[in-house]
Amino acid sequence: MSDTKQDPRVQGEGDYRSARRYRRDIEEFVAQNDIEELARDAAPTSEAEHREMLEAEREGRARAKGRKPGNTASER
Repeated sequence: MSDTKQDPRVQGEGDYRSARRYRRDIEEFVAQNDIEELARDAAPTSEAEHREMLEAEREGRARAKGRKPGNTASER
């Protein structure tokens, strides 16, 4: 372990203050919005948009730790 003193404002991993702030913000967002309506609004409006969203998800999953680039939603 290092002998240097750490800044007490630096919380690092397990940042409880940020976790509380995030949880508060999420709860506030959910209370002030119709989540089901937002989900419907975010749904693809065409087959091309649907394919584009699936491709974006596939690319994102390919970068995820522990995932193989060829994995598809059906292989989860």
